[in-house]
This record gives sequence, structure tokens and C-alpha cells, in this order.
Amino acid sequence: MMGLITSMLAGLSRRVALWFSLGLALMVALAITWRRGRAAGKAAYATRRAEARIRGLTTSRDIRHEVETSDPADLDRRLDRWMRD
Repeated sequence: MMGLITSMLAGLSRRVALWFSLGLALMVALAITWRRGRAAGKAAYATRRAEARIRGLTTSRDIRHEVETSDPADLDRRLDRWMRD
């Protein structure tokens, strides 16, 4: 009788240890996946932000060049559209 109880408890503890280790492995896998996804998201955001900054700098450079090379009469005509009298 004592041997039966001992073997049942030993089998139960092995099952509990198995389920505990499987649950722990699942939680670790989810944590690793979450951290990698978060890092990838941050990298993608940094890339988009850098590309937007480059587009803004390029547009600014083009507009500045266009204004500097235009003749004064053309600039006055273009500015008249934006002036409110």
C-alpha cells in the first residue's frame, strides 16, 4: 500500500514538473518573440523617421535653391498670392 502511494506521488510530481517546465518554456518563447518584435518595430520606426527627415531636408534645399535663383519680379508675383491686403 505504501509503495502504491509513493509511486503515485512520484508519478504526480513528474507530471507536475513536466507541465511546469512546458509552461515555463512557452513563457520564455513568448518573451523572446515579444522582445524581438519590439526591437524590430523600433528599428523600423527609426528608419521611417530618418527617411522623413531626409525628405524634409531635400525639399527644403530644393525650395531654398529655387528662391535664391529666381529673379525678384518672379518672387514678388509668387509672394502676392500669399499676401493678404
